[in-house]
Amino acid sequence: MALGIALAALCLPAGPASAGGPLLQRANGLPYVFDTAAPIPFRTDNGPLSASVNEAAARARVGAMFNVWQNVTTSNIAYTRAGFISSTAGFMDGDVSTADEYNAVQDDCGNAVQSPIIYDADASIFVALGIDETSVIGFAGPCSISATQFGSGQSTMNGLFQDGNPVPVMDLSAAEFDAAFTHEFGHFSGLDHSQINVNCQFGCGADDISGLPTMFPILIDVSQGVLSVDDIAWISRLYPQTGAGTTFASTHGTITGTVLFSDGLSHAQGVNVIARRVDTGPNEDRTMAVSVVSGYKFRLFKGNSINDPGTNPAYQFGSVAPGDIGLFEIPVPAGNYTVEVESIDPGFADTSSVGPLSPPIAMPGSAPAPSAAIAVAAGSTTTGHNVVLIGTDPRFDQFEGP
Repeated sequence: MALGIALAALCLPAGPASAGGPLLQRANGLPYVFDTAAPIPFRTDNGPLSASVNEAAARARVGAMFNVWQNVTTSNIAYTRAGFISSTAGFMDGDVSTADEYNAVQDDCGNAVQSPIIYDADASIFVALGIDETSVIGFAGPCSISATQFGSGQSTMNGLFQDGNPVPVMDLSAAEFDAAFTHEFGHFSGLDHSQINVNCQFGCGADDISGLPTMFPILIDVSQGVLSVDDIAWISRLYPQTGAGTTFASTHGTITGTVLFSDGLSHAQGVNVIARRVDTGPNEDRTMAVSVVSGYKFRLFKGNSINDPGTNPAYQFGSVAPGDIGLFEIPVPAGNYTVEVESIDPGFADTSSVGPLSPPIAMPGSAPAPSAAIAVAAGSTTTGHNVVLIGTDPRFDQFEGP
């Protein structure tokens, strides 16, 4: 069944999602991540998920969703349930059920005191927050951030989609709901949305569905509860397993390049870049694909001496290095890949955005044919795979000189 339900990233109030891979970048271009010296602790609501899903069942399902990410063998990310959501000023009864209690717990999260998983059994919190309770299943993301890493995260679940009542919204199946929140726990962990096999919004075959990321902005199919090649590659790049055995470096390499206007000089931001494997098997390029957005590291708005953004928190994330403009870096399992480019879907904006630009801008000009096959060895980076767009406007107009 094609679901077509939007999935939201709600991260720090300070800034937008900025990647198509990592959710937020530091000024040096490195992604913000959690410290994984110990498992990331989270706390669950001590109330029911909905009228038909009790606390114990919800707790077990939440643990299983986190385990989808924890079970990636090439990543070292791990999670642990630290208990129920802790009492704090304004919240004492264990069950987050009002907007005031929600705000109190969010304050704790913002201060890196705890990472709450909140069940909104009757969607009253969604209503109080002004969120459409009939179209938003839930949201998640980091709450607090230091100079180098995330300190806490949160997720809020809309119980109306699991209450056994078709009014005011039809239930999802348990597997569909859990697929949606496996996606949300990707945001919790620091992942942005990814756009691969975007045609699946309008119907597609089994191979395209197989390559559809869990982190795609829309829940298309229940199979998105199982991680795609893209999801595995990016969670492993953010949290690489090292040492002996199956590691990120022993299984994955990286393709890098820059997307350029047709002059071959000007760097193009906000273009979706997809590496598709072409080793063996029919339609492997549809099932084995990893993506990123050009310029994914770069600050959304750098400013200058005239239009300096100052301390506006929305523009404090991301690199300011000119070399990161238009840059793409794609982690892939070892093999042979072609590289292709496309526009980000114009509907993917705000909490459903992909990459640093929201709303997205159309790719300048048109896309060249996919590249020749690029051989990628495990543990290596293959560089210089620039993509030159076709038919873009000239770099200078008749009133300017080069």
